[in-house]
Amino acid sequence: MKVLHVLATGGTGKICGIRPSLEMLACSPLGERHRFAMVASEEVNSTLADWNPDLLIWHKACSWKGLPSLIRHRARRQILFEHHYCAGFERHNVPSTLRFRTMLRLSYAAMEQVVAVSRAQRSWLQTAHLISASRSRVLLSSRTVDDFLVLPSPPPAEGRPLTLLAYGRLTTQKGFDRLLRALRLLPDGGLRLLLVGEGPQKGELEALASADPRVELLGARKDIPALLGQVDAVVIPSRWEPWGNVCLEARAAGRPVIVSDVDGLPEQVLDSADGSASSQVGSCGLVVKGESDADLAAALEALLSSTDQQRSAWSAAGRYSARSAWSDYMDAWSHLLDEFS
Repeated sequence: MKVLHVLATGGTGKICGIRPSLEMLACSPLGERHRFAMVASEEVNSTLADWNPDLLIWHKACSWKGLPSLIRHRARRQILFEHHYCAGFERHNVPSTLRFRTMLRLSYAAMEQVVAVSRAQRSWLQTAHLISASRSRVLLSSRTVDDFLVLPSPPPAEGRPLTLLAYGRLTTQKGFDRLLRALRLLPDGGLRLLLVGEGPQKGELEALASADPRVELLGARKDIPALLGQVDAVVIPSRWEPWGNVCLEARAAGRPVIVSDVDGLPEQVLDSADGSASSQVGSCGLVVKGESDADLAAALEALLSSTDQQRSAWSAAGRYSARSAWSDYMDAWSHLLDEFS
């Protein structure tokens, strides 16, 4: 079967986005059974004429501007992966819920199926009545994790400061400003932070970090596995996150995580859980239960006060939970494509 993936112009994601996962999928055994191609949205019409795919898969964000294109191709078999919108996005970015949800309902109506990338996201789709249960499904996002699974677990702290890593595009979504302010609420000496990425919030973050010697901004880096091998834990303070491949990578690397209680992040961390009002203890780290800087600072403090044994248990549980992520992802894709073959 010929499958055409449609991405936003230039694709999305440089560190852990959509395009790398699709490239990995094309190089997997599924690439021997199906022919995959990726195009930017403005190339769809010419590619359809030249290549005539059997299935059209949209990965770009829905919009009023893009709606005519989705409707124009509804005679074809097409599905949409919802990488972009979720409850957290709506809460932080949408001034008119009615207008936003109307656009999504019209966009989704052009699809045979809409694929959610986390259980929480699908729950939001259902609760908001954006698409029927019969026309939606969950396919948890992933990427290959072999280069993370081979990393040694973090060594015992033995009195040294714990090194944290946060990485991703430097935007308001990722909440790095919140992380830097939370770190300021803690006394010096216990933690240091490596912040990796580029983006429009770079200047603001540099200003926030300028007076804090515990913070090092490293810019864009491609050697994420190597960086993970140098740290004790990963912080993901996102304001919204439909899934969060950074959390998957940290789990595979055996690094305890601190994540915001938004969208697809908690389901990667929480098992049976207990905790305080400010943080919740999960199988492989902590979930910050509030949105304030103080709530995040309390979670950082909880990590700092945790024992080597607790962090080792988080490390082992996270790595175990991530071992089959890629094979599960390929299996889910295989089932999806078989349904459309």
